[in-house]
Amino acid sequence: MEVGIDIVDLDRIERVYARYGVKFLQRFLSAEEIAVCMHKPQVIASVAGRFAAKEAVVKALGTGFSGKVHWKSFEILNDDRGRPFVRPADAGCFPSGCSIKISIAHDRHSAVATALIDRV
Repeated sequence: MEVGIDIVDLDRIERVYARYGVKFLQRFLSAEEIAVCMHKPQVIASVAGRFAAKEAVVKALGTGFSGKVHWKSFEILNDDRGRPFVRPADAGCFPSGCSIKISIAHDRHSAVATALIDRV
């Protein structure tokens, strides 16, 4: 079992988004992830949470963003109850049989995410 965690400053995300707009989001989020964020009441917090979650996942994997794992190798989406989950976009980006759980939280200043990977 491996754990990853990341924290992101909301002001930093807001500044970059204000400067580059959707082009900034397209660097690390899929079209579906962007759509989810844009429908949230707190767009910047949602974007920052997904950014932190992706960082937490690659930390738990121990790979960072390198080789076959990149920003769009997997998506951070929400189930019907609003709970975040990881959906691989590239079949080979995760070891076969692994289970990935994530949690995302934010306040006025930052977003934090944890990832737990169990290699069954």
